[in-house]
Amino acid sequence: MLKTSKILLAAAVVLAASTGLSFAQQKPRVAFVPQIVGIPYFDAMKKGGDEAAKTLGVDFIYQGPVDTNPVDQLQIVQNLINQGVEAISVSVLDASSLAPVVEAAKAKNIKLFTSDSDAPKSGRALYVAQASDQGLGYTIIDEMVKRTGPDAKIGIVSGEATASNLNAWIGFMRERVKEKYPKVTLLDPQYAGGSAERAAQIAGDLMTSNPDLKGIIAVASTTCPGVGQAIETAGKVGQVVGTGYCSPNTARAYLKSGAFGYSVLWDPAELGYLTVWAGQQLIEGKEIPAKTTPEGMSHPVTFDKKTGVLLLGDPAVFTADNVDKFNF
Repeated sequence: MLKTSKILLAAAVVLAASTGLSFAQQKPRVAFVPQIVGIPYFDAMKKGGDEAAKTLGVDFIYQGPVDTNPVDQLQIVQNLINQGVEAISVSVLDASSLAPVVEAAKAKNIKLFTSDSDAPKSGRALYVAQASDQGLGYTIIDEMVKRTGPDAKIGIVSGEATASNLNAWIGFMRERVKEKYPKVTLLDPQYAGGSAERAAQIAGDLMTSNPDLKGIIAVASTTCPGVGQAIETAGKVGQVVGTGYCSPNTARAYLKSGAFGYSVLWDPAELGYLTVWAGQQLIEGKEIPAKTTPEGMSHPVTFDKKTGVLLLGDPAVFTADNVDKFNF
């Protein structure tokens, strides 16, 4: 009888220990899949995500493709779904192909949402937006016209042709030109993929084939260095105004050389932080208020329940005069 009791007690201890381990096995996991790894912009998003994970008590997973390949990106997302990661966010490279993985995630009760680049028709849980697409498109055109005049010819060097965020910004650039600056000529976008070298080549060709070109807009962070270098190499500093959606650290040298007149962006570290916070809310089934200040953030964000857009804030404009106040 005593021996049996000891066996039962030992079994109970093992069961309790294993049960305890199952409860302590892992924190809720929030993943972010960028468009490409190894560039300053997404590195800053990772830094913000890491900080949020510490503050909010979740595990943050950061995995992405080594080049801007939609197939590779979707494979990474599917792998995370297979691992049962509770919330997965994606900076979408190809909006048309996301819907099937959203359905695969739903089948496993996984919250799949977008951040930085959206796929609004995919069924995603929500979209963490850096600034409104309209605000970004309008701001970059308004600032360009201030510097080039209202009848300038302006070129566009974008990243991937399928990237929904880049295409949305270009759409609002066109809208702003049509409605407010009818004498501005906005050339059709040229696509460089994720290559700064290709962006430099395209920008150089634009200046050669359009001697009257007054401005070039780099729409992807990966194309910013190429556009800046091309303007410097062509000896067009002061003649062609470069700009783009570039981080201060990426744009700094070109702002100071004069190749860039300004750049427009937001704080990607804050975007990464907000992405992880949003993932936590989804995992916990919390309703996001129309306006709230997330734990660990210093300013409020807004949420449109109808569109599912969680908005970080207004775009920021960086110039040679203020760029050294920022480090990302």
